[in-house]
Amino acid sequence: MVSISFVLGTRPEIIKLAPIIHEAEKREISFNIIHTGQHYDVEMSEQFLESLNIPSPDINLDVKSPTLHIQLGKMITKLGNYYKKNKPDIVLAVGDTISVLAAALASNQNNIPFGHIEAGLRSYDSTMPEEINRKIADSIATLHFAPSDRAVLNLLNEGIEPKRVFNTGNTIVDAIRIYSSKLSKTKTSQANKILQDVKGEYSICTIHRISNVDDKENLLEIIQALESFRGYLKIFLLHPRTEKRLHEYKLFDKFKQIEGLYIYKSVNYLSMLKLLTDEKCHLIITDSGGIVEEASILKIPCITIRPNTERPETVEGGVNFLVRPKALEILQTIELVLSDKDTMKKMKEFTNPYGDGFSSGRILDIIEGKLKNVIFQPPESYKFGSKSFYLIDIQLPIKTASLEELYGCTVTMVYGMDGEPLPMPEKLEKGYRVRLSL
Repeated sequence: MVSISFVLGTRPEIIKLAPIIHEAEKREISFNIIHTGQHYDVEMSEQFLESLNIPSPDINLDVKSPTLHIQLGKMITKLGNYYKKNKPDIVLAVGDTISVLAAALASNQNNIPFGHIEAGLRSYDSTMPEEINRKIADSIATLHFAPSDRAVLNLLNEGIEPKRVFNTGNTIVDAIRIYSSKLSKTKTSQANKILQDVKGEYSICTIHRISNVDDKENLLEIIQALESFRGYLKIFLLHPRTEKRLHEYKLFDKFKQIEGLYIYKSVNYLSMLKLLTDEKCHLIITDSGGIVEEASILKIPCITIRPNTERPETVEGGVNFLVRPKALEILQTIELVLSDKDTMKKMKEFTNPYGDGFSSGRILDIIEGKLKNVIFQPPESYKFGSKSFYLIDIQLPIKTASLEELYGCTVTMVYGMDGEPLPMPEKLEKGYRVRLSL
């Protein structure tokens, strides 16, 4: 039987790993949980473990450092020591944090397969630390569990072997499916308190990204936008980084006096889900990546104060609206989203691209069924010493597997008749263009 080490360190990772951990428990798969300590604030981490009924971590690496490269080095060392002692069959981590990067590097250095959940997300913005983290993790991963077709295509375009790439959907859909049904049976005291305070229709605001809160001018622009926005009451969930900067820049008094603004500490996931699914919630204002997924699944319009996103499906689908940290642009975008009938209609017709809520089972099925076939096998001998890529046009319909067998090649990307890349099809039609490696 396979043994798994789950590595987590932040709130989003806890949420997205929870359904897989519970599925592993049901299947009686041997596993352990490693908490890196990346979010070591109790309110940011421990309450999530408790509220989602996840077993306590087998070990907390307790890596506390405000300096990322020091934190990364300590994590790699401690994870490596743990792997050597416990020898898991595979390490699983989700997302794009320092914890994920450390888990991937330590796995690779100890010849342990690494499975990257949420693989293939790309913003193509190398100034984002998260972009570097996820690209390195994907380059190391043994198995890539992509959340969407777009993520699959990103991986294939980078030359990742198709046999290691799987569109499993996003486990955040699993979390919403599982925990939405438990809201009435589970304590959501934090949300209950907020909903007692906030009597009318509301928006939810979360701002924490370094580019927004570590830049005083950008943070002031966001505050000015919230001051001017009077459409709904505003529930602001205050991240520790944001609170620290507001005090440092002497903006906290101005911030807390905003009309219609209700400020709270971070809440656990069940309370967050209750706030998102309440009929009085009509808008999200954020710079987060994860809450955008929940907004798209629940069809809540989301204003994202960022110039780019690793989840472009949400923008194309008309659920997520990118805007720079400029007060006027933020307000104009909010007004457009809430008042334009065509915009609202497109949003309501949006089809969630992240799966049906059963991603966890697919991930474990793949691990149990395919792990032995991909464990650190060296690449097959290439005809020219390394991969050589070629583009060919399909003249007659043929199955993808048949083409590979016939020419001793690997199909790495398929382009349809319109020139657009396609998720790997079973059959290649006449007029398709194929990139293959020999």
